[in-house]
Amino acid sequence: MLLAGENERLSFPALFARFDGKCFKTGKPLDMTRRQTWAVDHILPSRYLYPLTTSNAALLSKQANDNKRDRWPSEFYTNNELIELARITGADLTLLASKSVVVNPNIDVDACVTRFLSVRERSNLAKRISELKRLLEDCDLTGKLSAANKKMLGY
Repeated sequence: MLLAGENERLSFPALFARFDGKCFKTGKPLDMTRRQTWAVDHILPSRYLYPLTTSNAALLSKQANDNKRDRWPSEFYTNNELIELARITGADLTLLASKSVVVNPNIDVDACVTRFLSVRERSNLAKRISELKRLLEDCDLTGKLSAANKKMLGY
């Protein structure tokens, strides 16, 4: 929600080439033309405010991705898989292997709030504000808000 515009445009052919056309978790071959059978995994989950980038993307079967959901990498992948993911993607192995969740520290919280509040006229603004505040509180980001955004959001 907060990271709109932060994601890179990924090349699916390049992703398939990087992972040899196989699900990283199961090793089973995937067909790029059957999009409903595969997914791009946010290795570091968007739930913790990590955008989708080349170094944060893995190719998984739909089933493997559903099993991972928003889990932290060390909760889903084995140590050997984490090492291989870091090798393939260039991701930070220390971060991937962390036993505790690390919320993305490189996020401009005020810019994200501005993007999040740029909504369609007919959307439920009260609901969006409630979701935004819950996310900011869950990720302990309220302290990174500007005074103006704190006031606007009722902090």
